[in-house]
Amino acid sequence: MELEKLRIVSVEDELTNATLMDFPVHCVYRTTSLEQPTFHTHRGYELYLCVQGEGHFIVGERMHVLGAGTFTVIKPMALHRSRPHQNAPFHRYILAVERSYLEQLYVEDRECWMTVRQWLPDQENDSIHSQLNTQQILRLQEILAQLEWETKRKQPCYPIIVKSLLLQLFAQLGRYQIESPEVVQVRNDVEKQMVEGILSYMMEHYDESLSAEKLCGHFHVSRSYFFRIFKQYTGVTMKEFLVSIRMTKAKDLLQGTDLPITEIAGSVGIQDVSHFCNTFKRLTGMTPSRYRALHTSV
Repeated sequence: MELEKLRIVSVEDELTNATLMDFPVHCVYRTTSLEQPTFHTHRGYELYLCVQGEGHFIVGERMHVLGAGTFTVIKPMALHRSRPHQNAPFHRYILAVERSYLEQLYVEDRECWMTVRQWLPDQENDSIHSQLNTQQILRLQEILAQLEWETKRKQPCYPIIVKSLLLQLFAQLGRYQIESPEVVQVRNDVEKQMVEGILSYMMEHYDESLSAEKLCGHFHVSRSYFFRIFKQYTGVTMKEFLVSIRMTKAKDLLQGTDLPITEIAGSVGIQDVSHFCNTFKRLTGMTPSRYRALHTSV
């Protein structure tokens, strides 16, 4: 598999990471084209409200339907990418919150803990996806607009106001959960389920020798059908997505373990350590050793 010839498909969003280091909450309203056109990760939670537009949101092995009022919460370091339909307006709020800051909001208050925790992905899921009604959308937009203003302007006492707005946001979400316990409404179809199955299989077997032939055989589909639906729904090729998974897993191991680089390369399915290092540097702009040194000292 000629991974070194693939274009950059997975990056750690260092801009978001740097922003959250400066202040642990960042909110922005976007109506322009995507600034992260590839699969990426970052260290904070991401809360994503689609205000206008349609498309898909891929988070890990799940593919969510995007539409007006869809609300998605993505856990830190989860591989994700939004795929809005082209040639149509796409408006969204993106709220990033540093993990420890968010957890500190409810650490001493059980009621607050129960309200916030139900809207955060658990260990088995990379995301939570919900459909809000018109009244709920308007209320969340109001809170998010205030958060954007406060985090951008940084007026006196803004950290206190930001904290209160975050608590308001989760309190409103808690009300929605009570009013509409069946908030998660995601349209399923055959192709979407097929792609989700492929993504799930790849994320489980990324450390093995994977090929299009093997995946086509496992899912009993033709090569032409496999390549068409995978690229249509994800926006990348199967090889590109596999590189994304492997490099994301490698980052986790570099930050969280003392394993030698050679063992990390093998554990993510790349037996040639030189090839692994070259690919890692091309995608991240630094060697695995440099990445480890920078991220274990944070």
